[in-house]
Amino acid sequence: MKKQDYILIGVLLFVGIALLAGYRIFYHTPGDQVEITIDGETYKTLPLDKDTTIEIPAEDGGSNTLTIQDGYADMTQANCPDKLCIKQKKISHAGETLVCLPHKVVVKVLSADPDKDDAPDSVAY
Repeated sequence: MKKQDYILIGVLLFVGIALLAGYRIFYHTPGDQVEITIDGETYKTLPLDKDTTIEIPAEDGGSNTLTIQDGYADMTQANCPDKLCIKQKKISHAGETLVCLPHKVVVKVLSADPDKDDAPDSVAY
């Protein structure tokens, strides 16, 4: 590799880090509540500032357990076959989601400012 290759790699890393930092500063807003939907229909909306645990029934007879604690929402139990929803990280910022595909359950964090809920997934120039 030549000197110019290292310079190019350095510039690309710098630009990537700058874009990530910009996203975190301008679009990564804390959420106020979570909206739980089952097969596209709103099931319940809960505040993030109140600690609670709720069992979410699925259409196929299964269930998921959502725990809201310390301003974070986390799927703590599920009886779906893959249990990928349990392995997802806790969510607390507007636009973040937890998804259980087998049970068709989606938990989305919303903010008090509706314009912030639809933050872009990526930035392109």
